[in-house]
Amino acid sequence: MEYFPTSDERGLLSRVADGNERAFTQLFERYSDVAYGFAIFYTKTAESAEEVVQEIFLKLWLKREKLRDIQSFPDHLFIITRNHVIDFLRKHLREKRYQRQLMQHFKEVSFTPEQQLIFKESGEIVERAVAMLPPQQQVIYRLRRNEDMPLDEIAFTMNLSRLTVRNHLNKALGTIRAYLQAHSRELTIFLLFAGTYCFRCRL
Repeated sequence: MEYFPTSDERGLLSRVADGNERAFTQLFERYSDVAYGFAIFYTKTAESAEEVVQEIFLKLWLKREKLRDIQSFPDHLFIITRNHVIDFLRKHLREKRYQRQLMQHFKEVSFTPEQQLIFKESGEIVERAVAMLPPQQQVIYRLRRNEDMPLDEIAFTMNLSRLTVRNHLNKALGTIRAYLQAHSRELTIFLLFAGTYCFRCRL
């Protein structure tokens, strides 16, 4: 299905391209968890996945002027994430046989259907993690991540202090990251089924 960015997303990318740091923070908060889920599937550790995500968004900021020309930011983010994962593996993997196998997995210039499915599945796992949060944390997370609502506004809306809102948000993020790490094996199983399915589709 063809992706059509919303006017809100176009506006956000345009503001980031203009150097708006708050807009960049919103972009990071909106998409970083999905990139993290994909990265942890391949890197296997939270620290490594965090490193990949930080590098991704640093690159996006340094080349922010190009964001105006992007037709589909999720697709663009996927390509950047995949490339940074490849770079990370090249730098950090020492077992040559395993390295060759992973490089073979990534050999196509365009991303494979299996990799697209993993990226999509990581987003769905994030949603499952959010759904398991305590009600107050879930509301705060969605208001901040999905609605780009400032912490002060969330605090006013929910009749909480700003510090309480921040603490709830940090706890929610920690829970989601831990859930993604714990379910990286689920992505591995998903890849095996996806690969089998896509292979049969090519027969």
